[in-house]
Amino acid sequence: MKYLAIMGHEETRPLVRDLFKRFEVLMFSNMSIRGCYCDKGISGQALWPADKGVGSYNSLCFAILEDDKAEQIVAELENNPIAVEPEFPARAFLMNVEKMV
Repeated sequence: MKYLAIMGHEETRPLVRDLFKRFEVLMFSNMSIRGCYCDKGISGQALWPADKGVGSYNSLCFAILEDDKAEQIVAELENNPIAVEPEFPARAFLMNVEKMV
């Protein structure tokens, strides 16, 4: 099993949800995130599409699913990025699930 999380601008949430539905991922969740560069000593962090002090609204959609389906979704995102701003496409994070209880 894999844990797949996809983070992008809030406006990408419906597109990410459609992606999960297209691959028949029936159970997934999402949450809103307010991202910002809060540490002035750290230079640009490519994963956070936000300006210093301004912040941006992001969403995180995630699911636990079969390995092959997770790999297919990641491959789809690599070939067809989801983005409202081309320089900040939605990012996918894929992790192994050791145990579910």
